[in-house]
Amino acid sequence: MHQNSIDNPECVARVLALLIAANARVDKRELKRLDELDAYQRIGVSRARFVELAQTCRDEVGEKLVGHSWMSADAIGRIDRILDAVNDPQLRILVCRLAAAAITADGHVCDAERMVFDHTLGRWRVNRSMVTEAIRNDTLN
Repeated sequence: MHQNSIDNPECVARVLALLIAANARVDKRELKRLDELDAYQRIGVSRARFVELAQTCRDEVGEKLVGHSWMSADAIGRIDRILDAVNDPQLRILVCRLAAAAITADGHVCDAERMVFDHTLGRWRVNRSMVTEAIRNDTLN
């Protein structure tokens, strides 16, 4: 499958990477939580490739968000391009479920993480109840 094809594993991984790198860092505890949830296998990329994607997202988006209580038009455009590459509703729910677990793994959800997560939910028309239900139904909790 072509790397830029809609819903391919690389696109799905890039969204999850964006969500965990929104705070301009890739935290070991977040990666460990994703390990525990078998996230890399579930989204179809290796852990090493996921870390590469997260570092790229950190550099391209996360570092521009930290310390702000808003997202610039440029940041929103970058984020939306990444989000729009995933159309499958089940993949969207899975990513939101995994992201919710990962961004809380370090015990703190910063403003940048919250902004990107909330923007993702809105863009994808996913509500918090849907994410809660996905967490509740996940056998790998």
